[in-house]
Amino acid sequence: MKRLSGGIDVGSGSHHITILDDEDNVLYNQKVSHKLSEFAESIKLFKQIEKQEGGKISFALEGKNGYSAPFDQILLNQGFTLYNVDNFKLKRFREAFAGEWRDDQRDALMLSKMLKLKEHINSPREKVFIKIEKPSPVTESLKLLSRHQQTLIDERVRFTNRLGKKLLEVCPEILKLAKLKNKKLIAILVKYPDFSKYKRITPKSLLKIKGIGKKGAFFLLKRLNNIAYMPGLTDIYQMIISSFAKRISELQKEIKDIDRKLDEIGEKDKAVIHLKTIPGVATKLASRFIGEIGNIHRFPSEKQLAVYCGIACVNNDSGKVTKAKAVYKANKI
Repeated sequence: MKRLSGGIDVGSGSHHITILDDEDNVLYNQKVSHKLSEFAESIKLFKQIEKQEGGKISFALEGKNGYSAPFDQILLNQGFTLYNVDNFKLKRFREAFAGEWRDDQRDALMLSKMLKLKEHINSPREKVFIKIEKPSPVTESLKLLSRHQQTLIDERVRFTNRLGKKLLEVCPEILKLAKLKNKKLIAILVKYPDFSKYKRITPKSLLKIKGIGKKGAFFLLKRLNNIAYMPGLTDIYQMIISSFAKRISELQKEIKDIDRKLDEIGEKDKAVIHLKTIPGVATKLASRFIGEIGNIHRFPSEKQLAVYCGIACVNNDSGKVTKAKAVYKANKI
């Protein structure tokens, strides 16, 4: 059976695809818009090419940066073989040919040419082509949810810092009651963003706030009733503080909901359960780790896993100089 080599230059709005046969004849060279209908039409054409040529198409993609989804998954589901090529390696390969110009079409062509030489330039030690495996639904769910949760955590940190700055401007004393990430303090700010009304707060109203008991209410009431604040522009600060506090409260709830969902999904994965037996490893860390690395067996040794995670150095020797350097192409997540 003939081996047909395809190259896909991935873009946000469209992908340029080139397919070559063994003799470098161009069998397909088109730009495909990022639409499900166009993906379906392309798949039909690829199947026709395979039938006409009596071969099997494999594709090389430049980087798997998120824009390839869901096209890569559709190709995998249709039985095509996909390989990921680092953009730095593609750049070096492109420079071996005459001409300094580059565009999407040339990148797709270079990927096709590289894939034709796979047996010659790939080795167990020096992998140029990383095969893209079809992820399990559990692993993919963990990755999507854990990445989304981290986005929400980062957003909460930003809003918390901005709220803290505003409180320093108008009422710095309230920050001495508790840390700003404290849920009780955020709940108080959601209900009472106007500091001019703090003298009228009663124990009964404080007890209505979730998480505040009788003992805590007595302690807070004395401080809140006598809190000092900067008068002026009260309505403006009230609007800003209310906006920040409400968003932080919503983010806290969303993050907790994702924790529960990760727990629920993690119970179905043996790897997550196994990792949680390690002291200090809980659902969040175990889920993120498994979501990012996928199947542990794709790493032949612990050294390759360490390099992938960016926690190991690689040799950078030259002549009599012996030294090491950090891995910059690691999965920073």
